[in-house]
Amino acid sequence: MNANKTVLAVVMSLVLTGWGNVETRAQEQKTSSELGIKSVNLVTSPLIPKTSNGDRHILVVQIDSAGCSNLTVRLTCKTWSEPKSETVASLLKGNQIVSFEVPPLTSPTTVSVQIETKNGSKSYGPFTVQPPKRWTIYLTQHTHTDIGYTRPQNVILADHLRFIDEVLDCCDVTDAYPDDARFRWACEGTWAVREYLKTRPASQIKRLKRRVDEGRIEVTGMMLNMSEIATESTLAASLRPVRIIEDEFGLPICSAMQADVNGAGWCLPDYFSDIGIRYLIMGINQTRSILPFDKPTTFWWESPSGKRVLAFRADHYMTGNIWQIHTGKMERSRPKIEEYLLGLEQRSYPYDRIGVQFSGFSTDNSSPTTIACDLVKTWNEKFVSPYLRLSTVHEFPAWIEKNHGRELPVHRQAWPDWWTDGFGSAARETAVAREAESAMQVNYGLLAIASMLRSPVNLYSLQRAGGIQEDLLFYHEHTYGASSSISDPLAERTHNQWGQKSSFAWTAVKNTGVFREEAFGQVQEFVSHADVPTLVIFNTLNWSRSGLVHTFIDHKMLPRDKEFRILDGDKPVPVQESGNWGDGTYWQFWVNNVPALGYKTLRIEISDKPRTKQKPVASSPTLENAYYKLTVDGKRGAVTSLVDKETGVELVDSTCEWIFGQCIYETVKENNRREMKPDLYMRTTVTNVSIQSGSPSPIWQSLLVSADVAGCITTKGFRVEIRMFETEKRIEFHYAMRKLPVTTPESVYIAFPFKSQNSKMLYEAQGGCVEPGVDQIPGSSSDWLTLQSFLSVRNPDGQIVIGSDQIPLAQLGDINLGKWLREWRVEKPYFYSWVMNNYWFTNFRADQEGEFKWSYYLTSGKDTSRMFATRFGWGSRVPLVARVIPPARNNPVREQQTFSAINVELPNILLVESRPMANGEGIFLHLREIEGKSASINLKNMVAAVPLRKMDELNVVEQPLHKGLKSIEFKPYEVKFIRVSLR
Repeated sequence: MNANKTVLAVVMSLVLTGWGNVETRAQEQKTSSELGIKSVNLVTSPLIPKTSNGDRHILVVQIDSAGCSNLTVRLTCKTWSEPKSETVASLLKGNQIVSFEVPPLTSPTTVSVQIETKNGSKSYGPFTVQPPKRWTIYLTQHTHTDIGYTRPQNVILADHLRFIDEVLDCCDVTDAYPDDARFRWACEGTWAVREYLKTRPASQIKRLKRRVDEGRIEVTGMMLNMSEIATESTLAASLRPVRIIEDEFGLPICSAMQADVNGAGWCLPDYFSDIGIRYLIMGINQTRSILPFDKPTTFWWESPSGKRVLAFRADHYMTGNIWQIHTGKMERSRPKIEEYLLGLEQRSYPYDRIGVQFSGFSTDNSSPTTIACDLVKTWNEKFVSPYLRLSTVHEFPAWIEKNHGRELPVHRQAWPDWWTDGFGSAARETAVAREAESAMQVNYGLLAIASMLRSPVNLYSLQRAGGIQEDLLFYHEHTYGASSSISDPLAERTHNQWGQKSSFAWTAVKNTGVFREEAFGQVQEFVSHADVPTLVIFNTLNWSRSGLVHTFIDHKMLPRDKEFRILDGDKPVPVQESGNWGDGTYWQFWVNNVPALGYKTLRIEISDKPRTKQKPVASSPTLENAYYKLTVDGKRGAVTSLVDKETGVELVDSTCEWIFGQCIYETVKENNRREMKPDLYMRTTVTNVSIQSGSPSPIWQSLLVSADVAGCITTKGFRVEIRMFETEKRIEFHYAMRKLPVTTPESVYIAFPFKSQNSKMLYEAQGGCVEPGVDQIPGSSSDWLTLQSFLSVRNPDGQIVIGSDQIPLAQLGDINLGKWLREWRVEKPYFYSWVMNNYWFTNFRADQEGEFKWSYYLTSGKDTSRMFATRFGWGSRVPLVARVIPPARNNPVREQQTFSAINVELPNILLVESRPMANGEGIFLHLREIEGKSASINLKNMVAAVPLRKMDELNVVEQPLHKGLKSIEFKPYEVKFIRVSLR
């Protein structure tokens, strides 16, 4: 996403702010206003020109002017033979500069400034000016990869393939230039490079390899510029092209770029550390966000486990274009480069080198050009400093590491992304993409179970899985739609680009269902048939767990008019009908203790008796069972009290303006999307509330609330079912709303104001848990955050855990829009789930319409461990799944079948993902330590259904790090990738 005008304003404001902070700035005196001068400052320019008389230095008079004309600026210094004078015909309002070439400064020097106008004269100073730094600027040309925005998604790959061809030609035509002026290029992502290597002739690939070997082209390690919506598994999958590019084509990768986006997944340092990626360059676009740090900053960025990458928070990824580098006109670039470096010096930037990014033209998805080569060549002939060097990505951070690596600050903190809120502009697609990622965890796990049962690896299914993961990556990639999406929501390009973007989510959903069937097909042959229909319940997490199972059973297996029982051994399981179709019925049933990464079978026994309907329950505003007592306000349609009967604690803060589970509809005054300030927002809630009891169920009791809410239809526009489970300590909130299309700014929240004394909040991010405002880089997203599987509210006596399958966005402590907090703490344990919004002024969607359904899961208890929260969150988001098996015609079995492929008997280890190795050489396990304690996995405490031969430790792209291990050690919060081989 490109916002050059906004970025130019930001850069200029930083420079001008720097001027205002200089200690030697002159104070306004009586005659200053008469001269039309507000203040004057004197600094040394970072530019050192070459002249016939040798090097010269430049002093810059910075004048904050009210607007004046015909003035003379004079500098005097005791060591000069005569004063230096310049006459200026007109000085505009605001901050202006007048420059003077002076003899080289060899030490701090005292200089006075005198300004004369027709109204008189005034002296300022004296000022002490310093000899200038000898600057080196590394200029890195790249194409910022937006999948859409400036051009439709269907042409982006073709453009980027052609760009690599052009890059090779640019290298050829500048071979005779001075080394620093030779064309160099950074491939921003591996996506285009991978496709180029697949499809181009060998002669072109040979040219590319040669230029990479020469250091003229650098391939960086991120596939795309990713949002924070993706799971840690999806981010791991995004790095697989690194292995293809390195192993198959011999192209080294030591750097990663994340351009435009202003955050990155906290799991990345873990992933990078073992695949040779040493540097992460963040070319952040400050649009609609604030920047971490007050200047470009290099630091060691550490994962929760302490693995690190040298990160560089650069300025905007097109800063060089803001300088007009792409025009090749030095008279345009010179003042902007001077202003930029002055701003760095006045903000105490510590080095005399800086890395800056630019594109061939001032646009995203820009083709490469050699224009900058000529400018750099000419510049270096005229200036000693700053010395310009066209560079690849790693050169600047490598210099930092070599010369200053030991003194760099360390941030073991998450880097939340300010732009994730835009995904709330397409709540439906974001929800189904999240559900597809959970489904992929299950599907891969099913294949792992089949592989442990000696089923051959189906490469076709793994290829389908790769396609699904690619679709999810392209949905989670940061670009959402056309630049006209808000300014012209009816435009053809707006609709075409959104159609292509949304197709990534829906194609993933469609193919995930097919992949599920393929995975079931691999494993079902190992399940024996019984004398009656059976259900095989699969668990793809690494602990024995209980939960709700949703499945469809056709009427030939289970007639719709007959009584029946589903038996777990000899015990009936609770069953609830959830809808029907012409040929079958959807059922929900609760199953206990499904083995880790395994399955158990249930029998379906059908009676000849006709099925009877259960009688409705009398309506009441209260739900109560052995775990909780819950009370709903009949006028406001939400919860006023929720008591945990185990602890006796009230979980709802009744002093909050918004009550528990309440819907909040928000609009913005004056249709203003660009200025997000707290006083611009207007909020209302539901009206015309009605409450009734839900249908009787052996699994839960429930209340049904319907109401009207702005932005929705007036009949059944808003509904919520509150379910209190009888089978475990659990409450669910199931919402539905029928949205009308609204293109003016609007937003929807659900409020959950918890009551918890002396508590802290903790949420799961990509690859670890974050305490908001503590475990995050200052200046990273604070007004809103992105949750993966859960949010925990913890105090010394217990914790509350809540999460959602579909809704990732949250505001904590308050509704925070417009606060832009650089450093913050959550003052109250309030959780505002941010369901949807259309607050962006570009790129994201302008409106949403139609029925949208979403839900939350909640529990509480005395256990304050992260294991408790993680297992509840993951167990709720990753479903148990069922396969219906018809009865046997011959030799049926009677006994119940259970199977556990691998059980890692360590409560502080989470199995993030399991799948068969594509080469058939065992099972791949992605594991993460979750409690902050060391752990050791060995073949003895890894209980398996079949004998295990060995373990190998791999990196994220499945390259072996250590082979034939008897045990593998985990540091606190460490991520490991393990291959388990069978005998």
